[in-house]
Amino acid sequence: MPTPSQLFGPAPTTREGWAGALLALAAPATRTAAAGPGRMPVHASMSDPQAVWFELVARPLWGLAAHAAGGLSGADRQWEEVRHALTRAVDPGHPWYVGRPADMDQRLVESAAVGYALAVARHHLWDPLTERQRQQLADWLSTAASATPWDNNWCFFPVLAAVGLRSVGVPVDETRVAAHLDRIEDFALSDGWYADGPGTPERPGSRDHYVPFGFHFYGLLLASLKAVDEERGRRYRQRAAEFAGQFEHWFAADGAALPFGRSLGYRFAQGAFWSALAAADQPAVGWSTARTLAQRNLAWWWQRPVLAEDGSLTVGYAYPNTGVVEQYLAGGSPYWGTKVFASLAATEDHPFWTAPSAPDLPPGISSQPAAAMILARDAAGNVVALAGQNAPAWNPRGGTAKYAKFAYSTLAAFNVPTGEPSLEQGGFDSALALSDDGERWRTRSAGESRIDGETLVVRWQPWPDVTVETRLRHTDGGHLREHRITTGRRLHTAEGAFSVPKTGLGATPHNVTERPGLARATADTAVSEIVCLAADAARREGVVVLPLPGSHLLHPRTALPTLRGVLDPGEHVLRCRVSLTRR
Repeated sequence: MPTPSQLFGPAPTTREGWAGALLALAAPATRTAAAGPGRMPVHASMSDPQAVWFELVARPLWGLAAHAAGGLSGADRQWEEVRHALTRAVDPGHPWYVGRPADMDQRLVESAAVGYALAVARHHLWDPLTERQRQQLADWLSTAASATPWDNNWCFFPVLAAVGLRSVGVPVDETRVAAHLDRIEDFALSDGWYADGPGTPERPGSRDHYVPFGFHFYGLLLASLKAVDEERGRRYRQRAAEFAGQFEHWFAADGAALPFGRSLGYRFAQGAFWSALAAADQPAVGWSTARTLAQRNLAWWWQRPVLAEDGSLTVGYAYPNTGVVEQYLAGGSPYWGTKVFASLAATEDHPFWTAPSAPDLPPGISSQPAAAMILARDAAGNVVALAGQNAPAWNPRGGTAKYAKFAYSTLAAFNVPTGEPSLEQGGFDSALALSDDGERWRTRSAGESRIDGETLVVRWQPWPDVTVETRLRHTDGGHLREHRITTGRRLHTAEGAFSVPKTGLGATPHNVTERPGLARATADTAVSEIVCLAADAARREGVVVLPLPGSHLLHPRTALPTLRGVLDPGEHVLRCRVSLTRR
């Protein structure tokens, strides 16, 4: 599969280049959407076919609307194709009609993009329509604005739908809008973070990329449009500024963002927060830093084979792979990534576009209690986060792997299980897997966590008679793990380091070391090692596991250094050091 650089040229570095990149990315989407639902690529998704098609219709609007808001030209064809598809999608008498937005329905997500586009680009999306088409669009969007969203970041969607309606003179239920905005306040945490949904003070909802490309993105747009009261807008801006100082530590020097949590298949959206700061003219970490982080992340993605031959975005992460994304992602879903082009709404003389590049962040530690993380940046600029969150209770595909591993890395990413949790199918990198039969394995998916100084402590219970307290701490060149295990049953153990690309031809990987107490795998890009500490070396054997192909976010085939052992009933302490070094 081609990379954006192969089809569209080098990664853009100017506002004009960003505008051209957006149009190049959007063109296959709007063209396919305008051909109707029957032309959509087939992808397994929990959404119905009409909703899947409507994603492709609406999601490019996040970028196209910003492009129009910034006074840029050259998108006439894309807008014509969007109008062609959208007017039919909301026409109850047309075969392409997507249906009325129901409570907690996928169509509510897309109503937000339509609402934002009406608010900032009505000359493209509203003014050219006939009176009948306007009425049908207003009726459809009014239904979306009145529907009940899921109780998380979705609370913004009916609000944005209402903002679009207001902008074209259609009355909205302001009481309902205020209720959604008030509910969003309940999700606010310290340091500018939000919880993506309800929880408890000890176990809040997920804290992942939905905080920057969801909560803050929408809040900044609403503040910039003066679509909320002055005090609420001030809070949105203040929280975004506080959050920026934490989120900058999620990006490596090479531009890679920390892969953590769900919806990683939205790819470019990882950098959307930095662009939204520009769209809202909200200073935070300095415009040089904001631009550099957005620019580097986009350039990192520009080198990944994420496109089909026609230039359309595929489903997956760093390569086409439906197995590592959630059950709600389909062919049009990745175009949420056009949110990264929000900065096009800022004029060409805005400091986001004119500021010089920022220097790399120095090596160091960033403790982020609201996210239950301690992040470390090494001398090469790679980032590793020690993590203490839980897998979401609603069970997204790969939820445990995406939230509950011990560590996440910008260089190594992670594996997602592909089936019955054997070692090869489980791909248990950055995890301690336990089994009472040596065949079926369990890892931490939930439990308690706390930050104790520079140590992250997680307590978990894979069986009623097995309790594990894990202590994680960064050290020079890696991190230390200590597991205090109390077990009422005999346990097989398998503790994984980070996965690296599998090298060599044939079934056996090259450049691996396996011996008592140590396992190492050397690839072209990195060296991953796990080594026992103290007396543990005599009890655990070093092996290199080969997770099933297609289970990893970055690499189709991987090798995973692992320590294996057996524990009798009783109390035990396992200690090891895990390192990952760029080559």
